[in-house]
Amino acid sequence: MEDTVQVVTEDGEFNPNGVEEFARQTGLREWGTDYKVVAIMGPQSSGKSTLLNALFGTKFIEMDAHIGRSQTTKGIWLARAKKIEDPVLIMDLEGNDGRERGEDEAFEKQAALFAIAVADVVVIN
Repeated sequence: MEDTVQVVTEDGEFNPNGVEEFARQTGLREWGTDYKVVAIMGPQSSGKSTLLNALFGTKFIEMDAHIGRSQTTKGIWLARAKKIEDPVLIMDLEGNDGRERGEDEAFEKQAALFAIAVADVVVIN
């Protein structure tokens, strides 16, 4: 089973096939609407993925500090919380203020709006 799925690519494209496969593998359809979503957003390289992995047992890719500070999470990723028995989905957003995007803030704004619309809880890191 895939531990994570990229819901939205770094180019802003929705990944319907990946989400469908993730839903099938996690049993999301059987949950109906009886699940919660936790999302995290904040500056690039601030430890968002590391925090989610520690709190929820997810396996989001983490930055390797030995290589240097760089963008690790690209786009929007989703995983099921492993440390919680109830069905909880965890959403990891690409960091904002990343130098890779330069002055283009459109994706940051769209990702933030998506998280606010979908998540029950949004953590600002």
